[in-house]
Amino acid sequence: MQKNYYLTKTEQDIIRAIRGTDIVSADEIRELFPGLSREMVKKVLSSLSKKGYLTRLKKGLYLVNEQPGNPSIKNPYRIALALFPGYIAFSSALRLYGLLEYEPFTIFVATPRKSGERTVGEYTIKAVALGEKATGMTLKDGVYTSTLAKTFFDCFYKPRYCGGYSEITKALYEAGKLDWDEFLGYFERFASDSLCQRTGYVLELLKNELGVDIPEEVLNYLRGKVRSWTKLVPTFPSRGRSIKEWKVIDNLGKEKILGWAYG
Repeated sequence: MQKNYYLTKTEQDIIRAIRGTDIVSADEIRELFPGLSREMVKKVLSSLSKKGYLTRLKKGLYLVNEQPGNPSIKNPYRIALALFPGYIAFSSALRLYGLLEYEPFTIFVATPRKSGERTVGEYTIKAVALGEKATGMTLKDGVYTSTLAKTFFDCFYKPRYCGGYSEITKALYEAGKLDWDEFLGYFERFASDSLCQRTGYVLELLKNELGVDIPEEVLNYLRGKVRSWTKLVPTFPSRGRSIKEWKVIDNLGKEKILGWAYG
């Protein structure tokens, strides 16, 4: 049985003032109600959170619920960035660019240092620390997102966060124009030899099998990084086809990498 909570006059005034807002901070409440002390604002926001009118995201930051007790997720990307400062990345960025068909209920944020995970309503917010690789963002649809070229670099760097190579190749096929100079720049700055080998092999598959326009200078740079043998999926067993040109053991299989195109 749902509890019937009564609001004090101050709580009613605050709810009226923030109606229609999705996220509110204690600092904003103090600006709206300068007559309230810092401690009073803290007490009122805590009370509204307990009564279900707000959902606490982190210290001093709250989600405004349209219905008491039900977190109202209007823009999960804004909530994700409020929780973990960085940029929207991986499958979430692909979705924002219209390159992912389904709506993921895990929102990925790339951060310089902090990894973590929070659940808000039906969404899981996952922060992935990329260190110095947490760069290459733009403002898209009102939220900081990796550029398209950086999105693909990040996806090749950590394929598991975007659905694997099948999702990467499908997105690249549908992306059309890509800033390949920017894309290659991230590999020159950040990529290991093995990452270059794996990426080059997958890009050449796209070019040879589906006619995707991959600049030869991109493939030539990646070929120049071929050193020792490496597995396409490092966590999988070593069974698979050996690609001598790239020194890559394809332990996933062309059918899985490009399965969406053959189905």
